[in-house]
Amino acid sequence: MKTSTCIVVLFCLLHTTTINAQSNPPGRFHAGLSLGLIASDIDGADNVDNDNDFNKVGFTAGGIVNTQLNAKNIFQFEINYIQKGSMGLPDSNNNNYYKIALNYIEVPFLIRHRAHIPFLKKLQDNFDVEGGVSIGRLMSNNVKGTANTLLNNTDVLFNKTDVSIQAGLDYNFSKNIYLCFRYSHSVIPAIKRNQLHLNNVRYTFDKGNNMVFQFSLKFVFGAKGEEPAQ
Repeated sequence: MKTSTCIVVLFCLLHTTTINAQSNPPGRFHAGLSLGLIASDIDGADNVDNDNDFNKVGFTAGGIVNTQLNAKNIFQFEINYIQKGSMGLPDSNNNNYYKIALNYIEVPFLIRHRAHIPFLKKLQDNFDVEGGVSIGRLMSNNVKGTANTLLNNTDVLFNKTDVSIQAGLDYNFSKNIYLCFRYSHSVIPAIKRNQLHLNNVRYTFDKGNNMVFQFSLKFVFGAKGEEPAQ
């Protein structure tokens, strides 16, 4: 499926989700939007020095539905389009370049917990720590590279399902707007284990797994001034 089609499907889902969330009684559920940048890598995919450089840059966009569990905890799920993958930069001879672009529809399930973090000799209460899992579906892939890294028949190389553990830190500018820094690490490899004999994927403990740093700005509708559930 092409990326443009994935985005259309995503926003149709978001529209439906937002309507359903807004139909709940006030103070129970809230919908929102998310937009951010991604730095990603696939463990073991560097064929030069076998480290993880997170050179692959992408973006993520999607929607949020959350509910306040109590004064300090929020349950949240999201529906996101997210670009993952890996990229190796060319050397001085213009060899070893490759780019693996993997585009997913991903649904994270998270708990956000209000945290008191010391900063500038004061306890700040604008921070949340978050953690959870996500389930994703690979919608499209694109592999490019120089002759010594080029992969053939890429559709058979990748697992269609992505399950990842997620953890992050949020800074709340207000009850409606917050900045999210999140790391996710898949427990199902992006590149199938039986395909890892290829020259440009070396053996590591969690070889072939997606690793993603995410920086997102998130806006939640209707949360302003609401008292949390006790």
